[in-house]
Parts: sequence; C-alpha cells; structure tokens
Amino acid sequence: MKSIIYDSYGSPDVLKLIKTSSPEPSGNELLIKVISSSVTAADWHLRKADPVIVRFMNGLFTPKKKVLGQEFYGEVIETGVSVTRFKPGDKIFGSTGMKTGAHSEYIVLSEDGVISMADRDIENESLAAIPTGAMTALFFLKQGGLKSGDRVLVNGASGSVGSYAVQIAKAYGATVTGVCSTRNVKLVHQIGADQVIDYKKEKLINHPGQYDVIFDTVGNLSYRVIKPLLSSEGYFISTAFNLGLMQAMMMSAFRKGHKVYTGVTKESQELLDEIKDLLKSKKLKAVIEKTYSMEEIKEAHKHAESGHKQGNIILDIKGGTSHV
Repeated sequence: MKSIIYDSYGSPDVLKLIKTSSPEPSGNELLIKVISSSVTAADWHLRKADPVIVRFMNGLFTPKKKVLGQEFYGEVIETGVSVTRFKPGDKIFGSTGMKTGAHSEYIVLSEDGVISMADRDIENESLAAIPTGAMTALFFLKQGGLKSGDRVLVNGASGSVGSYAVQIAKAYGATVTGVCSTRNVKLVHQIGADQVIDYKKEKLINHPGQYDVIFDTVGNLSYRVIKPLLSSEGYFISTAFNLGLMQAMMMSAFRKGHKVYTGVTKESQELLDEIKDLLKSKKLKAVIEKTYSMEEIKEAHKHAESGHKQGNIILDIKGGTSHV
C-alpha cells in the first residue's frame, strides 16, 4: 500500500509518499480501506513538533508515529475473529485519535474505537472531515453549558471547529454570532450564524454584556479581554490550552459569576453518535474548501498551516496515486 510518512520534524518538505507494508487485523481489529482523510491543525502541529510538548508525546528527536491523519471515512475490508460491531463491506467514519495513521491506503483499528457506521443518507467523502472538528466543537460547547436560548459568540467561525460550533449551537436553539474576516462573512451566514462580526472592520469590545457563551476556536482571545462581553453568568471556553487560561479556569471554579474552561477534547462514541444524529437530521454539514491528492500533501499542509483555511481540507486516498 501507499502511505505518507515523515521521519523527522520540520516543514512540509519532510513529508514523503512511499510504499509500505499492508497491515493485518487480529482479535477485535478492523482492516479499513481509507477512502478519504483530512489535513487538520493537529497534523501540522505534530509534523512541526509545535508546541515542544509534542516531542515528549511522539518522540524527542524523531517521530515514533510516522503516519499522520486523525480522522477517516472508509470501508471495512476484513475483521478479526472477535469483531461484532462491523462486517466487511460496511462504510464507516471515525477518529484514530493519537494513534494517527489515516494518511495511508489501509489502516487497522480496534472496533472499540470512536467509529460510526456511515448510513446511506449521510455516506460521502466529506465524512472524513467530521469527527475531530465536530467532536471538539460539541465537547467544548457542552463544557460551556450550552442550552436553548443562549447567546453564543464563536471566534474563528469559518474554520473547522468554528464552522461546526456555529451549526451545533444553532441546533441547540442558541442565537449565534460568528467572528471572521471579511472574505468569510457570507460563508458564516450561510452555515447559520444570526449575526457576523468582521474583525477587520469592527472590534469585539463594541458588544459588552451580550453573550452567555464565548467560544474561542482560534486561541487569540484572553479572559481579561473578553470579560466585559459576557453576561453575568457567562462562560468563556477556549481551545487554547495555555497557562493563563488554566489559571483563569481554576480561579473561576471558586467564585460565582463567569466560568472559564480550557483543556483537551475527550473524544467518545457518545459524542460521535450525537454528531451523526445531527448529520442525519441535516442540522450539520462539513464545510469543505479543497480536496488534495496524496501527491499534493505538502501543498495541503502549507494551506492548513497558513491560517487562512475555510472549514476543512480533504485528503483523497481512494483516488490512487500516479507515482511513488
């Protein structure tokens, strides 16, 4: 089979498309033919070892897990003798988590992983871009106590996590304001935002006391800056896992009023099942900006890392490759 590997940390130039040995399932494992995957912020952060803590998780000097890719859409080709959830021929989608490996033509995963059946009414290649971003959005919004009637602001509403957050908040019955750049205003309206703030033309401080939940999916806001924007019992939630937010979160746990939450997404089957229900009810969809082939992986990483990505990037695995 063919896989995209990296033997050292660095720029997109460290990525190589090579022939590798095909895996075999055993026990409760599935052999999955990957149809499509995605290129996310997690992929380029792992590739660059940025932040440096990545080196302590995946190898100090060289990566231990050499194939990136944390989400996939594919077909079960073979099963281990203990498998009961799936059978050959099933179309599935899910997350590989920190195991990564989805940037390969085949991957082996435990059937106990975070995986769902791709029912016919939702079956398509964009499912590869759903699990990580959508579960992250849903997990953080739940930490923010999201409920019907809330006034929610999503910073970075045109990105992967942000575009899912806008749609999920709307599905819960919230009134949603999205924050994005000028070129993405139309897109954020299209996915359901009731109001859009163009940060190039307007400052957030012009909206004091209006929001019950502020979700920073970019990581460029601080509690000190957005505090005046929150309602008296409002939540500030952020995917930026840094010391300042950790301190603010701990302090908020011991007082009435505003709450702060940051941390790492805890992916689960329950989250993915809820995402699947939203897909089936047409309340959620993936925003796909572009599809790249395996040969174009370097370009895909450059685009993902540029900070100007709209929604998600698909990596087409089933399309085959013209050279290795």
